[in-house]
Amino acid sequence: MVALKRFAVLAISAGLAILAGCGTSPASRPGSPVTSAPRSGTPAPSSGAPSSAAPAQSPGTAAPSAACPEAGAYLTAIRVAPYGDADRIVFEFSGGLPRYEVAAVTTVYTDPKGEAVPLAGQFYLRVVFHGASAWCQQPVRKVYAGPSVLAPFYPQLLVVSAAGDFERVLSFGVGVAAKGPYHVYSLAGPDRVVLDISHAVLSAFPGIWPVTSWQQYWQSQYAWNNGHQPWLASPAMVVEAWARSRWPTAPVIRQVDANTFKVTEPSGKVDTVTGVQPAAVPGPWVITSVG
Repeated sequence: MVALKRFAVLAISAGLAILAGCGTSPASRPGSPVTSAPRSGTPAPSSGAPSSAAPAQSPGTAAPSAACPEAGAYLTAIRVAPYGDADRIVFEFSGGLPRYEVAAVTTVYTDPKGEAVPLAGQFYLRVVFHGASAWCQQPVRKVYAGPSVLAPFYPQLLVVSAAGDFERVLSFGVGVAAKGPYHVYSLAGPDRVVLDISHAVLSAFPGIWPVTSWQQYWQSQYAWNNGHQPWLASPAMVVEAWARSRWPTAPVIRQVDANTFKVTEPSGKVDTVTGVQPAAVPGPWVITSVG
């Protein structure tokens, strides 16, 4: 007999803002690293290969920031919002625009510890700003007052999580629902780096219990990735939880194969319960049919 916790999902709300300045240049190919182009008032087109362009101001030569008397680029805001057929992240800086790079990775690791950053989704982006920080050292204080994690669970953009702020290298992990194009560029007035992640088409969500939509699933997956309710990844335990939610008397459960179970109700009726792990990466298992 297994003691089961009540199913819960982790939902993190984030303040949203309508963002000025939209990108019109072609999106980057999935998995193509993108590096910074010179600062301008219009989006700089991303290419599939790294750019050799230098940042607007090199680290150590930037003008003093309004956020900190010490010269350098300082993160002051992160904003997320849906934007047409894409989901958008904006990183805003004071004191100059840092050099940046965005690349698709299989896992985002923290800097400098090298620990995996828990994210939601099936596709991950690592965003790195060189010569930037969210902290001022004179005096020591945090210049970015927002949360370390934004989890809007939009159709494509699911989670933005801090991944490191070490020796003026500032990094983030981005969890995305599915592999697809993304586009990164810079804008001025104020200095900001914009990442637009185009929407990808997902198949209809197959689950009927304990979650019934992709948004609910990503929330459940994110909670599971953070160590909550590990039993959700066990098909046998999910089927037992489902059965116990229906009958006060424990039914007889027999596993037929990895994703199929026979459940004998207290009345003697036998149900065939099937399920699947719906994402291409580890996460909770869901029931797809009962018959």
